Amino acid sequence: MVASSVGIDYFFFLARTIRQAGHPVHEIFLIPETAYRAQARSSGPVKVWLRLQMYVLYPLLLLGTGLRSRPGSVFVVSSNTFFAPWMVHLLLRFRRIRVIHMLYDLFPDALEIAGGIDARSPISRLIGGIARRNLQSCDATVYLGAFLQRHAEARWGPSRRRRVIDISTDLSLYDPVFPELSSEGEVVVHYGGQLGHLHDAQSIIAAVRRLHSSDLRQRIRFNFYVSGAQAAMLRRSLADLPVQIIAAAPSEQWRRDIRQFHIGLVSLSPGGASVCLPSKTYAMMAAGLAILAISPAWSDLAGLVEGLDAGWVVNNSPHAQAPDPARAGYLTELRRTLPAESVAEQVLKTLRSILADRDGLERRRRQAFEGVRRRYGIDALSTRWQGLIAEVGGQGAAPVRMLPAETLPEERVR
Repeated sequence: MVASSVGIDYFFFLARTIRQAGHPVHEIFLIPETAYRAQARSSGPVKVWLRLQMYVLYPLLLLGTGLRSRPGSVFVVSSNTFFAPWMVHLLLRFRRIRVIHMLYDLFPDALEIAGGIDARSPISRLIGGIARRNLQSCDATVYLGAFLQRHAEARWGPSRRRRVIDISTDLSLYDPVFPELSSEGEVVVHYGGQLGHLHDAQSIIAAVRRLHSSDLRQRIRFNFYVSGAQAAMLRRSLADLPVQIIAAAPSEQWRRDIRQFHIGLVSLSPGGASVCLPSKTYAMMAAGLAILAISPAWSDLAGLVEGLDAGWVVNNSPHAQAPDPARAGYLTELRRTLPAESVAEQVLKTLRSILADRDGLERRRRQAFEGVRRRYGIDALSTRWQGLIAEVGGQGAAPVRMLPAETLPEERVR
């Protein structure tokens, strides 16, 4: 079983990866990606309906499916919904269900960084207690990066078993031929996907405005295919500039369009770097974009880009190394950020260096394209999943009885 409240590209790729490892897989999800994005942009009753689906109906679907599964089955349960991994362990352990916690986003940290709750509040302590039980109770936890593991376990306690396995992207969806682009003319910097509270929207806005006040404004073009909590602010802040900003495009169209772009812009605030890793990074590399990451130098995102020599990192943290979680004031220091204007100047300096070395840009584009295939393809990932599932007892587990087709949601977005 592979379970998540929302059926999104990387969820289906995870299921395919585990299937590639030789295990029968049944996908459990309730909300198609298109419906989720439309409802997330809404308010009032529609937003209430979305919450009801995520926190009531999906857990009931998950438990019902678990009750009909064979004893000893392995459930890979994502942190969407955040309490689902512990819930499955707690309520289905009498059936000897084994649970692998797929940690995409860490709660309550994500809510704290978004400004929704205070780290010292009772609600933070309550959700933190669930985070602790997710880690301590599940048979294993899979993290998207080494720093994400370090932070989660420093704050909420050690997991029973741990692995770092990249989220990556389904490379079969991308053209296998590297997109050759002209080494002359303007360079296109593209931001695609979510721009939420975990991303550094202020530094992005400052960087675009700084570029348009410089002598590079005719040589570099920004465009955005963007949705999320800070997308409207981005539009308002850049409304007076000739910058293309459109809503996030359907995945197939987006994959076609980005073959014409040179650089993929990704960002994480210092706090956001302790919560998640943008999956769009792998997708843009798969399409042949070099990566310009506005993120802490100590983040897993920075390590991914630098490990492949696939782009450039602009540090938005005052720290070159991650703060020590054993020291007082760890969370405060971890989440400190440099002023947006300072980050923007570093972005402009980086863009100047890119224009001065177009061969270097093409080299990094190719290294992104080839590196993601070499290190993060389905064969490499399925081997890592195979080892983990075998360790938690998956080799001897009974295969899951498949549900009738009519019990599954009709729409699947890939």
